[in-house]
Amino acid sequence: MSTHINESIDHLFRREYSRIVSLLTSKFGPVHIDSIEDSVQDALYKAMTQWSIKGRPEEPNKWLYRVAHNSIIDKLRRDSKSEEYLPEKEKKTSSTLEVDLSDGLEDEQLQMIFACCHPSMKETEQLMLSLKLLCGFNNKEISRALLKEQEAVKKALTRAKSKFKTEIGSLRIPHSNQLASRLDGVLKVIYLIFNNGYTALEGDNLLKKDVCEDAIRLAGMLYQHEKCNTNQTRSLLALMCFNFSRFNARINEVGDMLTLQQQDHNKWDTDLIELGLRFLSETGNSSTFTQLQLEAAIAREYAVAPNFETTNWRVILALFDLILTNNTSVVIALNRLVIVDQVYGTQTAYERLLKLQDKSLEKNYLYFSIKGDFEKKLKLEEYKTSLNCAVDLTDNLKEKEFLKAKLSN
Repeated sequence: MSTHINESIDHLFRREYSRIVSLLTSKFGPVHIDSIEDSVQDALYKAMTQWSIKGRPEEPNKWLYRVAHNSIIDKLRRDSKSEEYLPEKEKKTSSTLEVDLSDGLEDEQLQMIFACCHPSMKETEQLMLSLKLLCGFNNKEISRALLKEQEAVKKALTRAKSKFKTEIGSLRIPHSNQLASRLDGVLKVIYLIFNNGYTALEGDNLLKKDVCEDAIRLAGMLYQHEKCNTNQTRSLLALMCFNFSRFNARINEVGDMLTLQQQDHNKWDTDLIELGLRFLSETGNSSTFTQLQLEAAIAREYAVAPNFETTNWRVILALFDLILTNNTSVVIALNRLVIVDQVYGTQTAYERLLKLQDKSLEKNYLYFSIKGDFEKKLKLEEYKTSLNCAVDLTDNLKEKEFLKAKLSN
């Protein structure tokens, strides 16, 4: 099969996966989630084998749904030897299936993500299950996204699916008295989905545009739902819009990564920036700010700067300091040091970097990448060792090329 057809099917599958899984789960129930996943995978396999020979159908999304639907019907019939498990409407219409994939699916997908974030599950289980069911990530992708061993991910997903089958009777949006407490978990999931697409943790395709768009779409569903349209939801939408506005400017004509300094601001999507500004303005003023609001405010400073040199680094540094008052994450500390470099100079930033104490730094490619950058600026020979460590610690081929280019320049 040609690369073009493979990419076309992958694009379609990424877009339709959660829609089909959500609709089938709504019809057949969470208890059959394993069969539903298998059926959707069957549909993808058949698309890959048949479309290269017969051509792509006029309505590929309906084709995928129909094949997945018929596949689960067959699986459940084989398992039960009867039709007692089938919803009444499926007994009557399964042989002549017609479906409007635009009818009510947003509600079902919104219900699905709340189901994946059920309070009976641990937070990491919620994240893993959502990545699995809403984006179709495999175990390796999930382990990279959450910095977990693959075996730990496999066990956690088994536990999460067990709870999903037993605790979720049917898909629905939580009642008002439960909604607020559940919404934070949902937003964390959506943010992780976006970051996974934006940074594309491994493989040749550094920037997975489909995944980013899917995360923004899911957050947009929350925004459209009266009781889910909160400051946190609007902050997340603002943050994603600001970051996504730079998507097309992050690589050059031959597919190489570009730093923020190298990017052409004229290629940034001004419509997305305006949308981000609108969402951020809707969060209002407060004496206290959430981390999402502060991260969105940082992204705003990058987005509105006419060029790299005029970026308001001191404001960004102050915003990072506010985040660190409540979150001492080493990743945030590392990103802050990049700003310290701009405000106080590389020597100061490097000295503070060496003072960081965290065992996870030994396997953190970002740490060695930043360390190598600082050392190269300071003309320290150690930069080669640091950048080589960063190369070894990332699986992303584009990131490897990016780091190796620094070694050769």
